[in-house]
Amino acid sequence: MRPALHAVLLSGALLASGDALAYCVRNALPDAAVRATVIALKGLAVPKVFAETVGPGREFCCNPKNADCNPDRIGDEGFALFQAEVQPRGAPGAPVLAIKCGVVSAADPRKPPLAHVAIPVRGFLRVERNARFDARRRPAADNPPYLLQALTADNRVSAVYPCPARAVSETPRS
Repeated sequence: MRPALHAVLLSGALLASGDALAYCVRNALPDAAVRATVIALKGLAVPKVFAETVGPGREFCCNPKNADCNPDRIGDEGFALFQAEVQPRGAPGAPVLAIKCGVVSAADPRKPPLAHVAIPVRGFLRVERNARFDARRRPAADNPPYLLQALTADNRVSAVYPCPARAVSETPRS
């Protein structure tokens, strides 16, 4: 009995340590979903994407060794490119109006601008309400209702992005 218990505990420890080495999408919002899409660009005519919608107060993690959620096979010290959006709950039956997060760039003039964020492949992104949001003003990149934080595995902030996204030419807000 004791060896079986040790095997169960060891397998649980290995599974728990696997999540510690994964990128995670953490949704700290109580009333909105967050959709995060990993964008693979290397050598692909049509970028491969991996997307996950994370419900209010939930988290999704993926080990970057998994080719489905790390299609570019970015190394442990690299950064993954994401598209992220907040999907606030609306009235029942109403369409979901997604709020894009990050920085909008038009790298290729033949394609529409892309709002993106970069997070450490062994880190996580966290979406939360902006404590400085002024509800008397219109939501915009300089007055975002939500913030997306890119954090390293040891919980250090590597970047903060507004939701809605800002243009590359705009000064980032911390």
